[in-house]
Amino acid sequence: MLRPILTTLAVFAAMATVLQVERVEAQSAEKNPALTPQPRIVEWWFARHAQKIAEMSKGDIDLLMVGDSITNNFDSVGAAVWKKSFEPRKAINLGFGGDRTNHVLWRLNHLPKLKKAPRGAVVLIGTNNICWGSDKPKDAAGGVQAIAHKLGELYPEMKILVLGVFPRRRKLDHPHRKQIIELNSYLPGLLKDLKNVKFLDIGPKFLDEKGFLSKEMMPDTTHPSEKGHEIWARAIEPELDRMLAD
Repeated sequence: MLRPILTTLAVFAAMATVLQVERVEAQSAEKNPALTPQPRIVEWWFARHAQKIAEMSKGDIDLLMVGDSITNNFDSVGAAVWKKSFEPRKAINLGFGGDRTNHVLWRLNHLPKLKKAPRGAVVLIGTNNICWGSDKPKDAAGGVQAIAHKLGELYPEMKILVLGVFPRRRKLDHPHRKQIIELNSYLPGLLKDLKNVKFLDIGPKFLDEKGFLSKEMMPDTTHPSEKGHEIWARAIEPELDRMLAD
């Protein structure tokens, strides 16, 4: 008689623990929207997501490139660089224009699980959370951490390279630039204990010695030119070789 009672109590205790964890997660998400998975209710966004599901269903993917319009632009202005540097590495472009961390989290929750795990992932996200967005830099950094953690859950042996958010606006003293610097400052500490995750800030490679962002690098002060894409690809090439090594 005692054993069934103990078993029942154990079940209730387990349920209480699960509910407590869910409550804590919900409270954390409520305090930080950057952690709340959320789709964007626009046709092109779901169409692109469906396209990526189709690409992943074919398998044979070694590298996930995760991000917003800056990564998305490897489909356009950076297409030649993609063909040269990423296509041979069996990469998939999971960049969606305008995405924030919460949108990426939703997408990762709604992608097919690859039978053969990718070897690596590159994450560049967060600029839309801040700058024109409404999140605080620290909250946005928490969203970046959540994405790295989610990728590690999906593919525990995959190596993950998290890039610092690229600089925006021409001058170092612009408020957007200051927000980005603050966001990036939190990432090393937030990511250091995550397995197979490395942080790398290549932002200075787009700037001159005074911190000025030229039109040649980013014509609209946000999105890299073709030359900017070349610099980006070159800067992470050693890390890509490390992540994708046999």
